[in-house]
Amino acid sequence: MDTVFDMLSTSLTTHQSVWRSGVFFSTLLVLAVLEALKPRRPITGRGQRWINHLSLGAANIILLRLVLPGGLMAIAINVEGGGLLGWLGLSPLLSFVLALLVLDLVIYAQHVMLHKIPFLWRLHAPHHGDRTLDVSSGLRFHPAEALLSGAVKACAVVVLGAPLVAVIAFEILLSAASLFTHANWHLGKADRVLRLAIVTPDMHRIHHSRLDAETRHNFGFFISVWDRLFGTWQEAPTHGQQNMQLGLDDMPEHGLRATLIYPWAKDRK
Repeated sequence: MDTVFDMLSTSLTTHQSVWRSGVFFSTLLVLAVLEALKPRRPITGRGQRWINHLSLGAANIILLRLVLPGGLMAIAINVEGGGLLGWLGLSPLLSFVLALLVLDLVIYAQHVMLHKIPFLWRLHAPHHGDRTLDVSSGLRFHPAEALLSGAVKACAVVVLGAPLVAVIAFEILLSAASLFTHANWHLGKADRVLRLAIVTPDMHRIHHSRLDAETRHNFGFFISVWDRLFGTWQEAPTHGQQNMQLGLDDMPEHGLRATLIYPWAKDRK
């Protein structure tokens, strides 16, 4: 086990750019094909939505690189061996696993706060404007939310003293999970099996419902246990997967400019 972990660690840290871009683009391509072949719900307006979402995704990557050159990896290099994990003195493998679990829990908690605090909701609301979810919706995040999320993750990495390999692996998992959970792909019975451990498209789609009672559930990004543990789990939508309505009434689905200015508009509450 240690030998396999050492090999994986070496590969991730040495070729992290190849791993990150390779997993991201492969996941995006494969899911785009799968949801076209076996969609869960009817697909509409794919062209313009993809242009908007890819533009947002690219802009957020550039913005984060400008604000924090080297990203979370640069922070991890300087704090590895310190923080809570350094104090605990765990083995490299246990530190890796615990860092992944805690970082995922931090993202879950951040997501809950984005919905509960009015100002933070204004930053997060653009992500919920989509009325037809597909894999590209996993890129639909306002730049202000991207910066906030980057800051939260950076603080978590520092407090944990997270190992570099864990930070790289988590960033890869997070980007792939965001694409997977938003995919308009019909997994059939596999969805119910997978959701015992990880967040699935049918599970996360409930979170994008227009019903307030439903959008306050299923906050997880990768691991599904947090929603069960903290009482935010919902098994199925009230009106079924095919009939549930998605998006926000006051958010234009395709207007990129309107999406960007949404948090600062004076008439928002």
